[in-house]
Amino acid sequence: MPQNDIFKRLIGYKALMLVLIIIWGGTVQLSNADSPDSNSLTDLGGVFFFTFSVVYFFVCYQLYSFKSVGKRLFMPLVLLFIFLGFLNEIVSPMDVSKNLFYLFIFYIVSPLFFVVQGTVAAMLYFSDVRQRFDSE
Repeated sequence: MPQNDIFKRLIGYKALMLVLIIIWGGTVQLSNADSPDSNSLTDLGGVFFFTFSVVYFFVCYQLYSFKSVGKRLFMPLVLLFIFLGFLNEIVSPMDVSKNLFYLFIFYIVSPLFFVVQGTVAAMLYFSDVRQRFDSE
């Protein structure tokens, strides 16, 4: 299978995994909204994550289409994702029920998501796929 096809599949898998992470995050937000300690007026994490997600899906589409803007924005978004994740956990630690969905997302999907992120980054800069972006 050509590297370009593998790259496109990885982008698709990565987008699907982000959708699962978003669904899980939404369920956490909904369950925390019922608690009296939550303050939805000052909770900007959801707004930031929504904005980030829209931009991230745009970048995924640009990568899938081999557009150079996707390559330029990919690594900053990956670093921003990691930074925002740690920052959010420091500011407001998660208090979630550890049900089966949590276990699936936290121990399977999330690590796979980061492995695919690394694989995509490696392909962007160290494989023949980079030539598709450099030719623009």
